[in-house]
Amino acid sequence: MSVAEANHCRTVTIHTIGHGKHDFAYFLELLRRFGIGFVCDVRSVARSRWPHFNGLVLAELLRENAIGYEHLPECGGRTRPTPDELNWGTDRIIEIAAEVPTALMCSESQPLSQHKTPRANCHRIGMLAPILKAKGVGRLVHILPDGRTLEFDESVVPSIW
Repeated sequence: MSVAEANHCRTVTIHTIGHGKHDFAYFLELLRRFGIGFVCDVRSVARSRWPHFNGLVLAELLRENAIGYEHLPECGGRTRPTPDELNWGTDRIIEIAAEVPTALMCSESQPLSQHKTPRANCHRIGMLAPILKAKGVGRLVHILPDGRTLEFDESVVPSIW
């Protein structure tokens, strides 16, 4: 990465969101509220018990609403990606986010557990956030199910990832 690319990366903000049990209209409302123009689906498999969050359906629904979509299984947490896959996937996220406001999406709606000492509740926090920040991403903003946001130092949160 050149110096110019590294400096540009520090200005990049990436949002994260879990689809949880949202209906599509509310999910879309959250994306619009934060000006998201692209969703990086970081699930290992783009499948859900809620049909509107299955990859092909979600891609079409987002496209109809002028929001881009890409499934990046290289960033999935259920099947551990190889270091090369993870590196490629996180580089791809940064590439997209440098061009358009981007949200990482997986199924887990709460990024932190409710334990006395909160832990990473999903791989967006425990695996991807530290890598993205180490690569120079300026901010990660986690969109909560109620529409509030959370920002913190993900590297200090206990994680199984």
